[in-house]
Amino acid sequence: MEARKVYVSGGSTYVISLPKKWVKKTNLKPGDSLVVTEHGSSLQIGTSVIETESRTKEIKISQIMSSDALERILIAFYLVGYDTIKIKLDRKDHLIYRDSIRNILDYLIGVEIVEDTNESMTLEIMLDYRRMSTMQILQRMFSINRSMLLDLGKALKNMDIGLAKDIIMREKEIDRLYFLVVRQLKSAVEYQQIAEKLGILSQRDCLGYRIVVKVLERIADHIENISKNYIQLFEVQKESQLDEFINLTRNVADTFEKSVQALFGRNNEMAEMVFQELKKIEKSHSHISKELFKIEDIQSAILMKAMLDSLGRIASYSGDIAEVAINMSTEAS
Repeated sequence: MEARKVYVSGGSTYVISLPKKWVKKTNLKPGDSLVVTEHGSSLQIGTSVIETESRTKEIKISQIMSSDALERILIAFYLVGYDTIKIKLDRKDHLIYRDSIRNILDYLIGVEIVEDTNESMTLEIMLDYRRMSTMQILQRMFSINRSMLLDLGKALKNMDIGLAKDIIMREKEIDRLYFLVVRQLKSAVEYQQIAEKLGILSQRDCLGYRIVVKVLERIADHIENISKNYIQLFEVQKESQLDEFINLTRNVADTFEKSVQALFGRNNEMAEMVFQELKKIEKSHSHISKELFKIEDIQSAILMKAMLDSLGRIASYSGDIAEVAINMSTEAS
């Protein structure tokens, strides 16, 4: 942090000097324009060239430890906002690296291979902030999670293994949306103009949304785990009585929905209702957990315990969303 004196120029214009280090870092030149954004008693000064700048990164696979490491690096560069990523295939055993690059397309939205030669592959990230606001994507993630939870209850009630398998497949879309939102939030934190295009009213809200998007991704993981464990349970014991699980799943789904409504509506009262319902869910969870000790088949009991624990985690994550809703509602007021 640096202190700057305010001077008056021409009798009516107030002027401050810019830090030399920042000017050099941003390649600012005489005559360039800056964007000044007011935040209460603060002003944010930023360059106005972010719309036309294209960030490019070059990677050599000879400097990467493994194909798995390459996938993680590509995801990292996607998240921090690079628009073009060129991968130099400077190893003889580059086929496995090619496969990793193509696998990335299944995880990252807006990524296309625009060049594919024997020497290199180039990825281009083509995203339009105006067409995909952060709130729209979060709502989409909530909608998918909600449908997964509701269908989970149907799968348990009707012993529908096909539906359970379909639920597992839907989790991949949540992962794709998760990476997209994280990329958006990183850009929104850096540039107020992008935050506004993404529908983020205040940059400080990015922290709350970052928590929420991770929670939504973890909820999908737990729904997937429940579905996988149920498929195994069905193979071990086709006539398992899961009435209490079905009721608990329904209650968890209702609580999850209320937590997200509280977030989108900045509704404190709705958020408080979530915490009241969590107490009831905790009692049901404890009762079912005790009943599992009466099951003679150990393998079935273990699978059901895993399902129960995941339902408990989903309920807990709903509480996390409600907390964020209260915090953001308080800031807004």
